[in-house]
Amino acid sequence: MEYFVLATVGLAFLAYSISIRQLEVVEVTGPMFFVLIGMLIAFFIPDVSIESKYYSADLSKLLPLIELTLSIFLFTDAAKTKLSVLKHSFQYPSLLLFLALPLTLFSGIVVASLMFTELTLVQASLVAIILTPTDAALSKGILNSKHVPENIREGINTESGLNDGLCVPVFLLLMLLAQEPATSISISSVAEIFTRELGLAIIIAITAMSIFIPIIKFAMQRHYFSNNTSPFLVIGMVIAIFSIAQSVHSSGFIAVFVAGLIFDRFTEQDLREKLVEDSEHIADFIGLLIWCLFGFVCSYVVFPNINWQITLFAMMSVTILRIIPVMLSLQFTKLKIKDRFTFAWFGPRGLASIVFTMMVIDTEIENKFQVAAIAMTTILFSVFIHGMSTKPIADSYSN
Repeated sequence: MEYFVLATVGLAFLAYSISIRQLEVVEVTGPMFFVLIGMLIAFFIPDVSIESKYYSADLSKLLPLIELTLSIFLFTDAAKTKLSVLKHSFQYPSLLLFLALPLTLFSGIVVASLMFTELTLVQASLVAIILTPTDAALSKGILNSKHVPENIREGINTESGLNDGLCVPVFLLLMLLAQEPATSISISSVAEIFTRELGLAIIIAITAMSIFIPIIKFAMQRHYFSNNTSPFLVIGMVIAIFSIAQSVHSSGFIAVFVAGLIFDRFTEQDLREKLVEDSEHIADFIGLLIWCLFGFVCSYVVFPNINWQITLFAMMSVTILRIIPVMLSLQFTKLKIKDRFTFAWFGPRGLASIVFTMMVIDTEIENKFQVAAIAMTTILFSVFIHGMSTKPIADSYSN
């Protein structure tokens, strides 16, 4: 059975590689393609329950790999950020992070509590926080389009990079309350968690890059490494920074994103672009494998449990629960309505939401599979809805 799965995945990568241009024409993205492949694999595997070895025994072991893949994407996205553009338009990601994000979270909690009465308030809040982070990797058509204004591209990218880290402390608090409902949370403990998750992450990023960047420049000047090892350089930095931050109970996601911004600021453009591009290829490969796994798991978590409430909530989460808060947050900016809607629309749920969902599954929280089913249905809808709409919206700016 294992070799059947490996053969199918290998053939899928072969088919995807030789037909990628045709897939782009019909607006089929990589995540969409491999989610479908994962579902196809599940169809041919004998029926298994979510408690079986195919689901629960080994799935948690893959969590570090998924976290590291997300961290590589965060670093490379940050390293490609044009800080000169961001300086003049930082108000947009600021509004998205500090106004739209809380509004999105609050609206998600309210709607989830009303629609899923079997969930406690904390469990409904877990659903909302899982679906609050966005993933710019699913909006690459927008980020790579030269027709879309730079301030919009950089704003979407920055929001995606930072909102993961901002959501982590809230997620950890809710996980603690869900596992130990009798636990009392004081203001000081909340402040301690946020300081540790955010402040310590920034310190680690600054310290690490103040060491790594001079070493890289020194090695470059003396030709100590060759082009065939350059992809490992960025990945090695990311793994080290992420792991150090996580080991001291800080946010590895914030640490790698800040490190990417520092890397963008203090390295030469030619060197930076070469190293980032090479490492992205490895991250893209692992990312597509994760989407294949996601499609496989959806067959056992989403489809057996889906109902009209989950479907309706998923559609609302992907659309109005994101669009309304963002449109309100950007209401008094100088952006045109079309630009505000572009910001509002492109909040796809991706690897961060998958990581949070797997962390919930890996606990003994009551109703954890219900929480996972709601979250994964929303992620599934987002992959296809945002995947199919990216190219048309990006092309609309060329007119």
